[in-house]
Amino acid sequence: MRRFAYLAVVSLVGAPAFTAPWMAPGDPVLRHDIELLADAGILHGPVTTWPLSWPDIARDLRNVGPDAKLDTPTSDALVRVRHLAERASLHGFSGMGIRGSAAEKPWMARTFEDTPREEGEISVGASWLSDHFVLNLEATGVAQPDDDQPLRADGTYLGVNVGNWMFSAGFMDRWWGPGWDGSLILSTNSRPPPALTLERNYSDPFKTKWLSWIGPWRFSIGMAQMEGSDVAVEDVLLFEARLNFKPRSWLEFGLSRTAQWCGEGRPCGVSEFFDMLREQDNQVSDGDLSQQPGNQMAGYDMRLRSPWKALPVAVYTQWIGEDEAGGLPSKFIALAGLEGWHSSPWGGVTWRAEYADTACAFNTGTPEFNCAYRNAIYPQGYTYRTRILGHSIDNDSRSTTFSGMLVRPDGSHFSLAFRTLDLNRDGGSHAISTVPLRLRNVELRHSRGLGIGRISMGVGFDDPEDSAADSEIRGFLTYEQGF
Repeated sequence: MRRFAYLAVVSLVGAPAFTAPWMAPGDPVLRHDIELLADAGILHGPVTTWPLSWPDIARDLRNVGPDAKLDTPTSDALVRVRHLAERASLHGFSGMGIRGSAAEKPWMARTFEDTPREEGEISVGASWLSDHFVLNLEATGVAQPDDDQPLRADGTYLGVNVGNWMFSAGFMDRWWGPGWDGSLILSTNSRPPPALTLERNYSDPFKTKWLSWIGPWRFSIGMAQMEGSDVAVEDVLLFEARLNFKPRSWLEFGLSRTAQWCGEGRPCGVSEFFDMLREQDNQVSDGDLSQQPGNQMAGYDMRLRSPWKALPVAVYTQWIGEDEAGGLPSKFIALAGLEGWHSSPWGGVTWRAEYADTACAFNTGTPEFNCAYRNAIYPQGYTYRTRILGHSIDNDSRSTTFSGMLVRPDGSHFSLAFRTLDLNRDGGSHAISTVPLRLRNVELRHSRGLGIGRISMGVGFDDPEDSAADSEIRGFLTYEQGF
């Protein structure tokens, strides 16, 4: 009991205090804890669609009794997440929080972890919560921004709770899929565009026998507004939809779909929207791009946990089609991974191997280059503020990652990752490298409570195989604190 009290105090010391109905992506320790609890059968809903619903998580946590037989890392995770859930549910004004970060050569291939996008960032935020409304305000100042936007409202949103649904408007980061190094369709690589979104709060199964077999499910649908200037086609809209469900406690599926449509000089009517929904993008008889309603991506993902406790591993994969054939996605790009978790004298240990290939039809003898995240209708590609909305390695690239993470009982963590990257294999348009580039990368990251706040830091080394390219050392430091 004393040990649990100690964990509770430490978990309160290390992180800023905010009330919110949604669990934003970006915290690797929180994601580690959530997946550990889901794999232990404590959390019943899907966990590969971020942001996650705090009420859904909190309800499952309340059902865990003191006699639950859990190993030490899972018990530690339960304590940490319980306290965060309690704080996230507090009604009223939560106080304020600040976050400051500095980075030397920020890593362009951004992963799930919320690392700095720019060399210098400072943010201030506050939130307010009631039974039916939530308001989260954040303002960020950026030094020498890549997109010439020194002031940002990323993280700001207003939400209205109606029954089991939350309608929100604002700038919310999203991460769709089971990958850790990237998501092929929506990731936090780019800044979040302003969007109107409708999402399910609780993942309760259908009660009808015809649909109850899909188990707990979540659904998210929204429309985002892209850049209004400085791009080839301005004022493009982005349609987003995802269905995520668990037919078994050890099996989770996701169906995702996005579509760029409308924009300056493009058809934007109701009929074009329904043509897009009915996948009429490619049904133009003479190849007239002006008659196509937009450009879509869609696909599937899956996470399968071992049903045997003696074998604590899970496999996951994501397949996203850049084109359509016969009403189904085609010209796939893909991601796959294997992960495991174990107990150690120092805390919970997870390891992971993940591979991604972003050349269209990668699994055929002749992959199609300059295809993924690119299209003739929108020359700026599948981007927002110059960054790819999907996997950060951009198109025609491959990445292989081996990583491990140690999570201490107090919530501090160490992670180490080794990567090989084969970027821009065709030498076409690319967000990271204008020429084919092969490199090896190693990264070490650490976070821990510091005073009444939390500090995160990381250092990385890039070693190109091309002798004409220079090796680079990168690093970042972030401090955040609540009041």
